[in-house]
Amino acid sequence: MNLAARLEAAEGSSIIRIAKASVAAIAGLAVEPFAGGAAVFAGIGSPMTHAIGIGLQGEVPIEELQRLERFFRDRGSACVVDLCPLAHPSVLFYFQTKPYRLAECNNVMVRPIAPDESFDVHPALRRIGETDYREWSSVVCRAFSEQMPVTEDGIAMMSATCKASQCWVAVSHGAIAAAAMSVNSGVAHFYGDATLSSARRAGWHSALIRARLAAAQQQGCQFAMGCVLPGSQSHRNYERAGFQLLYMRVNLVREFERT
Repeated sequence: MNLAARLEAAEGSSIIRIAKASVAAIAGLAVEPFAGGAAVFAGIGSPMTHAIGIGLQGEVPIEELQRLERFFRDRGSACVVDLCPLAHPSVLFYFQTKPYRLAECNNVMVRPIAPDESFDVHPALRRIGETDYREWSSVVCRAFSEQMPVTEDGIAMMSATCKASQCWVAVSHGAIAAAAMSVNSGVAHFYGDATLSSARRAGWHSALIRARLAAAQQQGCQFAMGCVLPGSQSHRNYERAGFQLLYMRVNLVREFERT
């Protein structure tokens, strides 16, 4: 339970920092603490729009959960919650009694980082600076173009997130893969994993995991975490890098009638 709370808090801090760094690129962006976690509104339908880390510090009053729902509803959005299964039963009961639907499940993968481990870093990987933000963002957007069309606004938003992240690209006749990391309280949060379709199954994702482990170790982290779809190639790559499933997080959504 203590480790789960630490991980959820680390990821929550990461998301809040990323959101605040994106304020100039996202109209109406809002961030508020709720029930020991936080909620972010970054636009209707945005993957950044959700609540995380709630209910891991004890019982949560119904009024607080109702306030969380108003945060989203007042902005015209569904209430989206990434819920840890170790949240207090009061939170679970509340969602069970309301019309929430299960939208997605994600596996939270974790591994300890020993100070004497050795991680080989591929020479084609490069930690980026401010002048490379657009290049990194373009790779991420293009890698997910099957789910979300590439737009200038999307690239600009992703570029803004780089200000609060440590980012890498893999370069082979141009940038072909990307990944990011943030560090909070000794936990390295891995995210932004993306590989262009033409470069997949060539080991770039695993190489980016190792590069971030090396960087996390240098920064004194005790743990690294990543969130992946169950059974995905990303899941398998994280397992090969020594990560283990700690718990499955569920994505709950409640739609509201528009007035």
